[in-house]
Amino acid sequence: MSGVVGIFTGKDLKMMESEGGSGYWVARTDRIKGSEYVFFMRNRREQWAAKDGVEHGQAFAIGKISGCIPSQKYDGRKLIQMSEYSLLPDNSEFKKAWKKLTNGQRYPVAYLTTENLLEALDLDVAKISWSTFNANPDAESVSDEAGLDGETMTDEKELSEIIFEAKEMIALAADVDIDKISIQISF
Repeated sequence: MSGVVGIFTGKDLKMMESEGGSGYWVARTDRIKGSEYVFFMRNRREQWAAKDGVEHGQAFAIGKISGCIPSQKYDGRKLIQMSEYSLLPDNSEFKKAWKKLTNGQRYPVAYLTTENLLEALDLDVAKISWSTFNANPDAESVSDEAGLDGETMTDEKELSEIIFEAKEMIALAADVDIDKISIQISF
């Protein structure tokens, strides 16, 4: 029973290679490091999501996890590193994979097993043909984001993004579904 980290992402493999892996997730390091595979399903609800013909919720790739590092660009976030990957065929087995594997949970990280993949999607990881994941070795360099004074610059975020990230962290820490978290602001 191998561990699998299911990821609901708008990024394609080209973007992941440029970033050095799959990121940037609020996830448990021990669960990632205890897993052998990372399994990617498309989230098309982001405006910047890849426009590659992969449907919302469809599984499109699987990777072999080679490490997990804290992001230098985003506090509290992790980057899942990979050594190899395999693109999945565009067939009916992989359509709506996110819903099949997670009942459509809203939190974009799910912890699964290879048995989940075999039962829900008829995917046997032992029969997969792998390709080398060509990660950008400089992707997590702080110097890319550092200003003249050496401090890391941060992007300004919308209030909705901050609230969503807070809900993600609370749900993770409390080990509850993100739908169970509500945040109220009084002015």
